[in-house]
Amino acid sequence: MRHYSRGFTLIELLVVVALIGILSAIGIVSYTKYKTSAERKQAEISLNSIYLAQQEYRSNNSEYCTTNCSSQSKIITELFDGVDDLSDQNFTFKINNRTDGFEGEAKHKTSNCTLKLSEKNQLTSSNC
Repeated sequence: MRHYSRGFTLIELLVVVALIGILSAIGIVSYTKYKTSAERKQAEISLNSIYLAQQEYRSNNSEYCTTNCSSQSKIITELFDGVDDLSDQNFTFKINNRTDGFEGEAKHKTSNCTLKLSEKNQLTSSNC
């Protein structure tokens, strides 16, 4: 009496491994796009917070915070009263002085994606 081993054949195992590889590749690409989209949305929300803080600063001081808010650390101290919600992001923030007001800028740390929000609350993006 012979007992045959009941297991998977080599072909069946190769097919399963190939399917797992294809599904994981699709998942990684989807996750990367999701993560990039979430980072961009977080930067847009931070720019809107900077915009609102600028409006409050202007109502208190009769001008926008431009020269004193040229770097991310100065934005945190001058506009956000030392509460740091910007450093944990993959974007760096600064405020550009313009003749007609200000422009908030968020630049991605590793790519060329740049978001800009004007004093008229108009958002523009490049390379995103």
